[in-house]
Formats: sequence, C-alpha cells, structure tokens
Amino acid sequence: MAACSCKGNGGSQCFPGSPFHGPPSAWLCSPAMSRSGLPARSKLMERTSEVSERSQSRAATSDAKMFLNVKDLKIGVRTSGVMLPVVDAANLSVDRNAATGIVGESGSGKTMLCRALIGTLSRRGAVLISGSMLFEGRELAGAPESVWKRIRGREIGYVPQSSLAGLNPVLTIGTQLIEAIMAMEPANRVEAERTARELLELVRIPRAKLLLEEHPHQLSGGMRQRVMIAAALAQRPKLLIADEPTTALDVTIQREILTLMAGLRRDLGMSLILVSHDLAVIEEVCDSVMVMYAGASVEVAPVEVLRRAPQHPYTRALRSSRVDTATPGQDLDAPSGEPVAVGAWPEGCRFAPRCALVDQTCQRGPQPPLMGNAHQSSACIRAEPVEDTW
Repeated sequence: MAACSCKGNGGSQCFPGSPFHGPPSAWLCSPAMSRSGLPARSKLMERTSEVSERSQSRAATSDAKMFLNVKDLKIGVRTSGVMLPVVDAANLSVDRNAATGIVGESGSGKTMLCRALIGTLSRRGAVLISGSMLFEGRELAGAPESVWKRIRGREIGYVPQSSLAGLNPVLTIGTQLIEAIMAMEPANRVEAERTARELLELVRIPRAKLLLEEHPHQLSGGMRQRVMIAAALAQRPKLLIADEPTTALDVTIQREILTLMAGLRRDLGMSLILVSHDLAVIEEVCDSVMVMYAGASVEVAPVEVLRRAPQHPYTRALRSSRVDTATPGQDLDAPSGEPVAVGAWPEGCRFAPRCALVDQTCQRGPQPPLMGNAHQSSACIRAEPVEDTW
C-alpha cells in the first residue's frame, strides 16, 4: 500500500496516527482500505448471502490448502545498528471461516505479528527475518509491496490497536468515509454516501444517516469502534484481523463489540484473528487460540481443550489469574515476577524465571519449540508432568 502522501503535513485534514492520515486522496494508506474499490454500490447489504456462498465455493475447491499457516516467524527491529528480536518462533494456523485468538501479555509480540500479516512491518521500523506465511497457498513472507497492495483491505482487513484514536476529530464521519470511498473508486457523492450508510448499518449502527453528519467526539467509544470495523469490512475481506478491539471500552460495550464481530464473521463467511491480553475475551469468540510469551508461541489448542486441560505453565497461570473465574474472597493466583524485556530473553524457556516448576533442564538451550499433535501443542518440556502436578 502506498505510503501516506502528506508526510505528516496534511494540514487540517491530517491527523497523524490515524487511518485517515493526510488529505482524502492519501487515506488509502490505511491498512483497512485498498485501492481496488468497494463491492457494487447500493447492493452492499444484499451481498451477505452472496459472500457466504462464494466463501463456501472457495472452500470446496481448495479444501486441501490451509487458509493461513504461519511457521517459525522471526521479526526484528534494528536499533543502534543492532537487530533486536521482537518475535521469534511464532506459529499460527487459521482455518477457513474460523476464529482464532492470539493471547499474551503486553510486549509478547502480538501486534508485530499482526503487522507482518498485513505487510506493514517497515512502517514500524521492523523487518521479517525468516519464516513462512502461507495465505491460501501463497507465500507472503518476503512478498513485494505490489503484492501487498492487492491483499490489504481486499483479502485481509485490519482493525488496529489504536482504532479508538483513529478518526480525524475535525471532520465528520461521513466526510471521512465518503471521501475515502470516492478516492478508491470513481463514484458520485450520492453513491458514495449510500455505500457509507450501508457499511454503518452492517455494523449495527442505528440512525446511520444522521451519524454520517456527526464528528468523532460526538460518538461513544463503542460507536467509534464500530465505524473502524465498518471501514475494515469495506472490501469484504476473507480474513479480518482485530488487534485488541475492546481495549478502553467498558464491559457492557466490550460484549456488544465481541457479539458483533462473531455475528459478522458468520454472516460474511470470513475468518477472524482476534488479539487480546484477556483470555476470557478470546474464549468468548474464538474456536482456537495461540498463546504468546516473549515473542514465541507457547501453546496452541482449540478453546475447549485449553479451557479444560492447558499444558503450558504460562497458559495455566493466565487461567488461574482470571477475575471472572476466581473464588470470591481469595487472592488471585497471578504469575510471579515480571515479563522479560523485549529481546532480552533468557537462555532456555523464556518463562523459566517465573515458573514454579522450573528445573536446570528448562534453563538450557534455545526456547523449546511447540511439541504435541495437531490437536494441542505446547512449548513446555514438562507438559505432561505439569498436567499431573500443577
């Protein structure tokens, strides 16, 4: 996707850090928008069943191919002439029309992994060092920008972590959506406004026509988040990546947003990657989960299996520290110590300094790889003993 043309000097229409950064013609720098254009205007809402049928047809013709498979991904950031690793040994699989969660503490590498999946690592000063990212049989690791321009927005949509701050505060919602739509595909303003209104209706925003005339500060946090989700869905992507979409929202609104995303995934026949530091959020929406710690995948399993029998000590610590499952009046059993600094990982298992079951074997060699089977895998060399003794 083309870099923002305003270079930080977009004047009154530029809000740095926003998906609508720069003048309207430059808003295509948003990962949620692609230059390919929207689905047929005025038919947006009616295409839900068509999209689902198309998705099922794709699955029938390519069921032998995994939808998304990330293998041993390594990402680094160059600082002071030294390559600092921020993600190392990340592994993730997403089935077609399924929801996969990525959970972990801040600094575990979740957002960098998402950036790699939409090809925008360079905007964060990061580089893909090694690994594989197969998307519908296509290798995206090392893909040129010309390939990513055809994928962002159209095939992979993205709701960024800072999406609540992602709207230009001085322009109306309608101005931002309509001018972005018109920049992507030649259309008159009436058609573009109809498309913008249908997008808002798609994400269950009432009085969508009136909301187009309002400014971001007039909307609640939940409404602003729905607007950002609408923008990410404009191209009807096959995969939607939502990076902590419920952060900074109260519990009631969180549930509304999660219910919305689960419904949209089913109705539109798309896959979903939901990123969160809250395991309860992942269990609410997802079919499977990948747990990250210190830049590495430490456990992968279906949600039900992880709920019943987590194997890695870090996963078990996350579950035991949940407020919603805690016994009233008792202290939370939170993980001891502090997360290791980014890139300053200890030898051996990176969770070893905080693990109650650590022994000398755990503190030697590289970070253990995922071990297990297709149903559940863990990066703990004591996975079976943990199940017996925890």
